[in-house]
Amino acid sequence: MTEQDKVKAAINSFYKGAGLEIAFSGEANPKVAEIFGEMVKKTKDCTEALNWVPEPTGGKASISWIAKNFTQSVLAQLEQKQSLTCAKSVIWGYRRHLQIAALGV
Repeated sequence: MTEQDKVKAAINSFYKGAGLEIAFSGEANPKVAEIFGEMVKKTKDCTEALNWVPEPTGGKASISWIAKNFTQSVLAQLEQKQSLTCAKSVIWGYRRHLQIAALGV
């Protein structure tokens, strides 16, 4: 599995972990990684479930950072620790930005 595939899997797992039946099928590029990193950060601001995910070096998430740090165990924490209201809110707020970034815009 390539790092880009891992990013897509992480995004889709994040959606699933939040209890949403939506899917990301776009291109996993650096801008998508950056926006997904913002989504993780926003979710960390309103739930303890992702607190142990390290901050990306340089402040912006990269494809490599997501592939390395955003694992199934992170998603299990999200599902088990909190009401998923926080993650759902973040996803709906960023979903369109993620789709546009996947188009290379």
